[in-house]
Amino acid sequence: MSSSPAPPRRRGSRSDARANDALILSTAARVLAEDPNATMQRIADEAGLVRMTVYRRFRNRQALRTAIFETAAAEAQQVITRATDGDLDPVTALRALIIEMAAIIQRYPVLAVSSEWQPLPADSHRPSPPPASRRMHQAVFALVKRGQQEGLLRRDLPPELLPQAITGTLHVVTRFARTLRTDPATIGPQVADLLLDGFTTPA
Repeated sequence: MSSSPAPPRRRGSRSDARANDALILSTAARVLAEDPNATMQRIADEAGLVRMTVYRRFRNRQALRTAIFETAAAEAQQVITRATDGDLDPVTALRALIIEMAAIIQRYPVLAVSSEWQPLPADSHRPSPPPASRRMHQAVFALVKRGQQEGLLRRDLPPELLPQAITGTLHVVTRFARTLRTDPATIGPQVADLLLDGFTTPA
């Protein structure tokens, strides 16, 4: 007795699922930034999907948050790798890293309102930063140290200062970008200019 042939594989199903995942995550990142208690139904409505489609991929808001942070972390790792593995000088690499990190935060606005800030060295009560945040701070620290050694960056400032400044400035500026009436595409370059060149008029 011959077995019945397997049903034909639906083309595009995987790509459709990936597209749905990307749509759900980007929508959830925006909606949860506006309202941390937004329902799964609202997220589905905003994404133009039925609620069951969202539930099939993410069982609750916490699962969505986790997926958003994991996706952003993976993108951040690619940014860090490009900035540190190339032949760029430290200042150019820092500028590129700041611009691309700004783009990631804008794609996932909930990152700008998260509480996962870098803890102070003596503060034992604050949570440890996530691995992606630690890697970014380590990468920036290494670039700053190299820039100082090469005479491209000021040596009178502690190298630990710039990673903190990048994280804090990107979070604040991205969060309040709408009130600043700033073109989102210019946020990254403007933050890079501010942090690397200062707010004073060049001599």
